[in-house]
Amino acid sequence: MENTASDTLTLDELERWLVDRVGEYVPDLDAPVDPQQELGEYGLDSVAVVAFAADVEDWLGIQVEPTAVWDHPTVARLAAYLLAEREQQRAATA
Repeated sequence: MENTASDTLTLDELERWLVDRVGEYVPDLDAPVDPQQELGEYGLDSVAVVAFAADVEDWLGIQVEPTAVWDHPTVARLAAYLLAEREQQRAATA
């Protein structure tokens, strides 16, 4: 895993990274993480969500509130939100 996301990160790349991360937090899955399935259905507890949000924050280099995981409850929706949020936070600091 790369330590940080590239500057040219695409939505597909972000979705794949998020799928891999969710899989690390829920290692006993019988099938790959479905980007359209709600993350709560995977059994992520609040401790895992906070750690997951911190991983996302470190990798993307932006602030990510753990509540974003619940506000955008699928990998697909979270990826779209995070990519837009990353652009906004970068524009605000440029």
